[in-house]
Amino acid sequence: MNLKNFNFFQFLGWFGNIILSIGVIPQVYQTWTTHDVSSFNWSFLLMWAFGVFFTFIYILHDNYRDQKYQYPLLLNYLVNIIATFYLVFAKFMYS
Repeated sequence: MNLKNFNFFQFLGWFGNIILSIGVIPQVYQTWTTHDVSSFNWSFLLMWAFGVFFTFIYILHDNYRDQKYQYPLLLNYLVNIIATFYLVFAKFMYS
């Protein structure tokens, strides 16, 4: 990242994606400590998990093709993939 070309919209992208990335952490922590997955809907979890996974693949492909890496998006989707697949795993294990 070139700080000389860093602008307000890049700041918004970073800030928004960091918020989205850490927004899932309280749910993961609560699930980890309580093992309570009763409120999780399978349809929601699976659609969310595969949605973030496929979007991550799309972003990787576009970034590689254009040789312009959008690190805020990559961070957001990578964290969400890990967190969401943990929640799917927890739903399977603790149900």
